[in-house]
Amino acid sequence: MEDENDVIVGYLVIREIGDDEVQFWNPEAGWNDDPDDGKLYETEEEAERDAETLRADNNDTITVEPVYGDDGEEEEEEEEI
Repeated sequence: MEDENDVIVGYLVIREIGDDEVQFWNPEAGWNDDPDDGKLYETEEEAERDAETLRADNNDTITVEPVYGDDGEEEEEEEEI
């Protein structure tokens, strides 16, 4: 889940293959179970292009999902008095 301090660092192409099971696309290696093995696309448009090509070849649910990272800023905690 994202919060206000998270920034989008890239996009993954994801295929749903069963009950809460997904795979991640990498053009060089194909579908992988590990998100670290998926290609991290710089832009949503680039990820959507590959996703559209993959959708044409099968009936699986294939989506493009953002990957969030912390922007590095510390949150200010409110002190209780």
